[in-house]
Amino acid sequence: MNKKRLGKQKGRFLDSTALLEIQNLLANMPRRRDLLIEALHLIQDEFHFISAKHVVALAFEMKLSQAEVYEVATFYHHFDVIKEDQAPPPPLTVRVCESISCEMSGAKKLTEDLKKLFPIGSMS
Repeated sequence: MNKKRLGKQKGRFLDSTALLEIQNLLANMPRRRDLLIEALHLIQDEFHFISAKHVVALAFEMKLSQAEVYEVATFYHHFDVIKEDQAPPPPLTVRVCESISCEMSGAKKLTEDLKKLFPIGSMS
């Protein structure tokens, strides 16, 4: 017989410090699913990245699954999502569009110029 464990948390465990940070950051913002992207922007703006512990805390606070919050955060290139073993990204991130229309407008040259101006670090 296969018994289900009721009340057992799935995924990563909730960090109380991260939860407090998220609660303070969201303050009086309604905890609605349609405001998830706005909440992610608040976290990105405050910390300059979104950590795994903040994903867990935001999911808990908004009563969403950790997978849903992670999927939304990683879908958009505007969010820098890092795992526990990753270092935070540099304080400034420059993104250059790589689409055909951007390339036709000089994106390749812009990328080359940026690499010359900022040789330190990795650019991709």
